[in-house]
Amino acid sequence: MTDTATRYDSYWRLRDETRTKARSRSRASLALRLLEEAGCVSRESSPPSLYEVGCGPGWALEVFREAGFEARGCDVSPEAVDRARELGFEVRCLDIEEAGEEDPVVSGEVDVLVCLEVLEHLREPSAVLGKLRDALSAEGGLVISLPNEYHLMSRLAGLFGRSPLGGPDDPHLHHFERASALRLFEGAGLEVRGRLDDSIVPPRMPVLRWLFRPLLAVLPGLFSIAHVFLLGAKVEVKTR
Repeated sequence: MTDTATRYDSYWRLRDETRTKARSRSRASLALRLLEEAGCVSRESSPPSLYEVGCGPGWALEVFREAGFEARGCDVSPEAVDRARELGFEVRCLDIEEAGEEDPVVSGEVDVLVCLEVLEHLREPSAVLGKLRDALSAEGGLVISLPNEYHLMSRLAGLFGRSPLGGPDDPHLHHFERASALRLFEGAGLEVRGRLDDSIVPPRMPVLRWLFRPLLAVLPGLFSIAHVFLLGAKVEVKTR
């Protein structure tokens, strides 16, 4: 874990914070819309619990807390964990691929599990998806976002001779588009219950994002930078 932690400490230091934070909040807002549509947000007696795997500095957790969730999380980067704690979150340092059965992410039940832009960094994303599926309560929701690696700008980069997938320093171990994401979920015993797409237009350009909405709706494979999915465990249909 030490090497992984060091690598992701460096990863967060090199991010453009303004842009990365805006993208994190954008994906979290889409996740929140999916959860609201599924009825996973409101609860009369107590706030619903939410656990984010790979929470980074806590930018998405802020969105969920603002919406009324009791939000907690974990991340492999000690520096990111420290920053999330500075925002007031209960966050622990954890490599989800190394988590044992006693870990609350694996053994505890929460109302909502969130994993945004994480699976592409993992050695065995299907194994982690299985852990998350098993940790869900019966009515729980699992929100996953994956980058769309083959959007318009990526394809244009390849057309002009540049690497479309980030080059030799790309931290992604797996590269997804919608069809491969669906195969991943299917293999992990999960089904899609909702999906929203994040525009390739940056959040700092709201007017242009609005103008691109029709293109995003018709051609999400070209005009989205990420797909956000609401997942649930497959229900086995028994036959006589």
